[in-house]
Amino acid sequence: MVTIGSSHDELPRETAGPTEVLVVGAGPVGLALACDLARRGVGVRIIDRAATHPVGTRARGVRARTQEVFEDLGVLGRLTEHAEAPTPTRFYDTAGNVVREAVLYDAPPVPGAPYPGSLMVGQQHTEAALRERLAALGTRVELGTELVALDQDGAGVTASVLVDGRVDGARQEIRARYLVGCDGGGSTVRKRAGISFLGETWDRQRMLFGNLAVDGLDDSVAHMWAQGPDGMLTLSPMPRSGTWFFTAPLPADDDQEASAASVETFAEIFAQRVGLPGVRFHDPVYLSVYQANIRMVDRYREGRVLLAGDAAHVHTPAGGQGMNTGVQDAYNLGWKLARVLRGAPEALLDTYEEERLPVAEHVLASTTARGRSWAGTDTARVSERMVGAFQGRDPFSDVSQLGVTYRGSSLARDLDEALGVRAGDRAPDARVVDPATGDSVRLFDLFRGTHLTLLVFGSRPVPPVDDGAYGEVHVHRIPPGGEAHDLYGVDRDGLVLVRPDGYVALAGGDWDDRTVSDYLGRLSGS
Repeated sequence: MVTIGSSHDELPRETAGPTEVLVVGAGPVGLALACDLARRGVGVRIIDRAATHPVGTRARGVRARTQEVFEDLGVLGRLTEHAEAPTPTRFYDTAGNVVREAVLYDAPPVPGAPYPGSLMVGQQHTEAALRERLAALGTRVELGTELVALDQDGAGVTASVLVDGRVDGARQEIRARYLVGCDGGGSTVRKRAGISFLGETWDRQRMLFGNLAVDGLDDSVAHMWAQGPDGMLTLSPMPRSGTWFFTAPLPADDDQEASAASVETFAEIFAQRVGLPGVRFHDPVYLSVYQANIRMVDRYREGRVLLAGDAAHVHTPAGGQGMNTGVQDAYNLGWKLARVLRGAPEALLDTYEEERLPVAEHVLASTTARGRSWAGTDTARVSERMVGAFQGRDPFSDVSQLGVTYRGSSLARDLDEALGVRAGDRAPDARVVDPATGDSVRLFDLFRGTHLTLLVFGSRPVPPVDDGAYGEVHVHRIPPGGEAHDLYGVDRDGLVLVRPDGYVALAGGDWDDRTVSDYLGRLSGS
């Protein structure tokens, strides 16, 4: 048994009933993972050391690919109810003149992508929608429950937690087959598991973030001022939340501590940087000081302990990639963890790091480069780059995350080069005709759920699939013609096996009776 530290060994212990997966951290990443596991019938508990659910905008841009994930998890409709209406962003130069006005998140249509733009939703609403979905699946967040130690052996993990944060209270032990740390950049799970967090802290670069009421500004637009080398000062109306979202770089020589963030601090920074008279700040909801860190783990897993989201990677906020990358972590891990718990080889979990670690490396590099390109006082240049990034013209990466691919992964198998789509690619959406009913249906409707999906284009026989041996596989014959053939690059015959997370597992134009069953056998260890 491996024992990983605790400073509370003297406290009395209580033993809780076992569970299959313990998720530590109830932000968007932990909640998305818990929802995905629960809908697959996995026994899951999710704990958070906070005594109450947090409020505030925080991560607010739900990018295109994350919207697709949330649609599959059954929460996108609820998020849409809380989404802010698109408003123009007004960019000002150092003299206060308007240099540009544009709808920042108005991305052009993308073939095969139903949600090309960004959904602007305060994080509190994202978390609330996920908690609601999780509760409908039979699981609730356990607040006031702080992880203090981990023990793991070949059969599982024992998590020692303090309930209600009382140091003099009973220490409870939770036994789980796996534990996933989704507990943020300061992750206790990561530290207790002994996983390195490599990178750097930008001590001289800190940001003020907050939600508060603002008087004296036009609330029909968002406002951005390019005022220095460290980034933009922004004020964005959030009428659904009844607040404004405020961000500003903190002066490098300011000793302001996170605990001391105040309305007065925000007002002083605004007066110094903008100097616009008649603007008043009041009634704060959420205030914080953000310290820029560029760090990531050297591995995503230590035995039966895994990491996701900010616990595994942190970076600058340029491009709004943090929450979105973390949700993609959870979506990649969920189906794999569920299959392993139902008998698949544990090596399947190794593909989580194999596929997601390179993505994190790219996100760190691209957000760093993007953040630097957005800094400065040349508002025309900065605004052009910002607008371009969210409208599909970013030179560093695709901020929509639609272009994330797992090509080259050990789970990606190309039979040949007959198709335009390749194993490891995100499977695009398309309208097809259901041969059984004659109705038009979306491929995403066929993909939705916990199963794999086999698409067969052309007239060749459908290869046999034994659901009992390999798990549930839904098979669909795609009629000739139409946008699916175009988007998947199928001229005649084609076979595409889509993973539960919407990525192509297997693709090609030539196959036999064993092609699909052999691939699925690898996933199931048979």
